[in-house]
Amino acid sequence: MVWNYLVTAWRNLARHRLYGFINIAGLTVGLACAIFILLFLRDELSWDRWIPGSENLYRVESTFTMPGGRDHDFFPVAPFPVTTTMQADFPEVIAQTHLIPSNMTAQVAGRQFPVSVASVDTNFLQVIQLPLVSGNAATALAKPESLILSQATAKKFFGTADPLGKTVVLGDGHALVVTGVLRDLPHNTHLEIDLMMPNTSKADTFPLPARASWLNVNGPSYVKLAPGTDVAALQRKLVPMLDKNIDVKKQMNIAMKGSAILHLHLTPFHDVHLAAFGETEKGRLGTIYGFAAIAVLILLIACFNYMNLATARAAVRAREIALRKVMGARRGQLIAQFMGESVLTALVALCLAFGIVELLLPAYDSFLARPITYNLLTDWPLTLGFAAIAVLAGLLGGFYPALLLSGFRPAARLGTGMSGIGGSGLLRTTLVVLQFAISIGLGIAMIVMFSQISYARQVDLGFDRHNLVVIDGAGPLARPARESLIQALAADPSIAGVASSNMTPLDGGILVMNVEVPGRVEQIVIRNVDVDPDFPRVYGMKLVAGRLLSRDHALDTRMPPDPKNPTPSANREVNILISGAAARQFGFTPQQAIGKYVTSQGMGRMNIVGVVGDANFDGVQRAMQPFLLFYDPRGTGTISVRIKPGRNQAALAAIDRIWHRFVPTVAIERRFQDESFDKLFEADERESAIFALFVGVAIFIACLGLFGLASFTAERRTREIGVRKVFGARTRDIVLLLLWQFSVPVLAANLIAWPVAWYYLRHWLESYADRIALNPLYFLAAGIVALTIAWITVIAHTLLVARASPIRALRYE
Repeated sequence: MVWNYLVTAWRNLARHRLYGFINIAGLTVGLACAIFILLFLRDELSWDRWIPGSENLYRVESTFTMPGGRDHDFFPVAPFPVTTTMQADFPEVIAQTHLIPSNMTAQVAGRQFPVSVASVDTNFLQVIQLPLVSGNAATALAKPESLILSQATAKKFFGTADPLGKTVVLGDGHALVVTGVLRDLPHNTHLEIDLMMPNTSKADTFPLPARASWLNVNGPSYVKLAPGTDVAALQRKLVPMLDKNIDVKKQMNIAMKGSAILHLHLTPFHDVHLAAFGETEKGRLGTIYGFAAIAVLILLIACFNYMNLATARAAVRAREIALRKVMGARRGQLIAQFMGESVLTALVALCLAFGIVELLLPAYDSFLARPITYNLLTDWPLTLGFAAIAVLAGLLGGFYPALLLSGFRPAARLGTGMSGIGGSGLLRTTLVVLQFAISIGLGIAMIVMFSQISYARQVDLGFDRHNLVVIDGAGPLARPARESLIQALAADPSIAGVASSNMTPLDGGILVMNVEVPGRVEQIVIRNVDVDPDFPRVYGMKLVAGRLLSRDHALDTRMPPDPKNPTPSANREVNILISGAAARQFGFTPQQAIGKYVTSQGMGRMNIVGVVGDANFDGVQRAMQPFLLFYDPRGTGTISVRIKPGRNQAALAAIDRIWHRFVPTVAIERRFQDESFDKLFEADERESAIFALFVGVAIFIACLGLFGLASFTAERRTREIGVRKVFGARTRDIVLLLLWQFSVPVLAANLIAWPVAWYYLRHWLESYADRIALNPLYFLAAGIVALTIAWITVIAHTLLVARASPIRALRYE
């Protein structure tokens, strides 16, 4: 019996090739997209789960809340003493470890390499069990002069020679011995380690005062909890710990508890990549939900196609069904037959989808910039899952048509032929409406996403990021050597200007201080940046009021007090620049702020001599913060170089040459500010491109179904059209009649898609500080495009029927 069902199903597909093609093509494309999406989701959900013993591991993260109750900043790291205190105070914490990254220069056999070094606790490999290909994980970090290299770094340093026992010189001449080689970490981990040394090493640059500070954050810290620990209860214990160890009054001169300033959060190690709290690093949990929803929606559209065409063509099979019933077939057998046909169609589509995936997977890998692998045999659990999805799609698409077809009464159908058969027209219309509602909703989302990214790229950040090169690593240089380096760079004819600072826009660094405004009781927390007097000019920042800082004014430079005759802190004085937002926060207009002053515990009296335009140091996804600029030449270790237009190659060559002349033992680290800006959009642009691809697929599948439905509808209305033409209807009238029939569902789909899209996109846009408004034109454009595509899809059938001779139409059937 089953064999007969399969033969009948295959004959039906072969006999009605157009409808078979439309159903199989729609399901094939839908299943291929679902497979691609699920492979991406599998990769996203696999991050860090391959590391053994990481089930009870957590990363400790911080949020600082400043006076006024506003969340100031989230950091995926914690102050250094937090985890050591947690292990000492709470029995639930059975282990803890730190990782502090720093950029250094490695010297090997006379060659220099810029490297990122992870300074870790000696127990790091016991807490986070990363695999070594050589060396003993239990002892590799035991000695201060130990060093672990990744496989790629070991090959870069020593070629094919065994690196164990070899010497690598780091930083200011500290010789470390290679004691282990770390297996190159796969892409699906938030850890990035090329070199690893113990934080007991003399090469470690993390200062001792920072290790003791409860308000200083640098690198990630991890704790391992005992199995069965109540994490929520442990987090509540952190509040009194912070109150006990943070003296806010002493350190910040604010009458607040430590737990009111610093909030700690425990994020499971496996969830770091897709953390729902705060900021994420390379992935977003919303992306997972969004793409999973798209996979479901695309499959639904394909199932709706099958359901629509099957019910529309029910009349074609009416006599076949009637004959089967006369010969004794029961309704259950007929339902099994038609459900089997639907599942067979889905399985044929799945086989074709596997072929598409195999062909396009390398391009998919390249696009995502990560290895997405899939093998039909070795990944058999996933293959079975895809087969189950195909069967489910077949059952879903065939369920209602099977009920409809098996319910025909043989006596009526053997006599009437096609008339009155084909299921509910309301159902078919509803399915078309849902198909296009999904397509229009996805189309609106695509338009808004691209519009927001385009807008964000054009937002005025308050500084000119173009033709700017940032050089890191000049901080360790003595001040005279650093100033000579800056002068040599500025003298090159390809360079328009040079400035130094302690941080630059878009580098992620944030420093804040508490200031008091005379006449106001509360303290104000404000961002501060140490810049030299040339910084505003090099960055193209606008002067709104007053003047810029100058080396010719003594108070424009903050110098340390004379050790022989120290000045009391309250009497220290320095001139500063503030932003327009800072002036407003202090209660002044830009013009009123000139000549005023504010005070802080660390800086003393700060005279406002100039107001510059607002600038967003953090990019468009965060709100622009008020800031003040001061000049302390001891802290300006980052150099920014403005290149003359069209002189990039000459300028870069000059920068490298001059750097090596002044700092021959340190590899240069430089980057373009445009590159830092572009990185802000990498994830969103990649997601938008994938989204656009799948939107196109959804529309394609919907149009396939509409094409088949239009063909069948035109065929069924042939006699009606012939009568209309006999009574004087013109071709134009017939075309408009049929186009209107297919336009109504598309227009109705907008009424569903628009409010749903508005609701979700409003929340998506809230992740941007500077964002577009949800312009009605975006919604209207998506609706018009969908209607136009629907017209293009059905116009061929419409014209063919409308131009047919009425005599042939009246003789139809």
